[in-house]
Amino acid sequence: MTNNNILDVLTYMFDYLFEVAEQDPSHEIDDITLKAHLSDAGFEGARIDKALSWLENIASLQDDDVQLCDKPSNGMRIYNDEEKLKLDAKSRGFLLFMENMGQIDANQREMIVDQVMSLNDSTMSLDDLKWVVMMVLGNSNDEEISPQWLESIMFLDDNRTVQ
Repeated sequence: MTNNNILDVLTYMFDYLFEVAEQDPSHEIDDITLKAHLSDAGFEGARIDKALSWLENIASLQDDDVQLCDKPSNGMRIYNDEEKLKLDAKSRGFLLFMENMGQIDANQREMIVDQVMSLNDSTMSLDDLKWVVMMVLGNSNDEEISPQWLESIMFLDDNRTVQ
């Protein structure tokens, strides 16, 4: 399987990690085992390394408590042309919805946008954006985020609200 999309590696990896966590929550998977599993699934080593590096970037932003946004979240986010090309109106609306519902704050939104922009894809579907949101929030230091809530993001449709 040749994958040109780092997000494919990431989504496959998260599916695998969720599956392992459901079977045995105390079982931890080291990088070597994870890389071997992804390689056995047909992903290229370079893509796996890029995907893990992408995740490490999220972790470092979380660990360093980097504030990508120094303004309170009562302002309006204006997307530049490059961001608008990658995130269509529906995707930008989803981020606004998540922020208005108090599910993400302005700094988390900026982390999500930053991570989306670092992916090589020219555009991002709403479903792919939901994966990125789930990955950023899943790597959050916030103890209040439940795995069930993260999973519910994936199945959220336009006519329902996040609980």
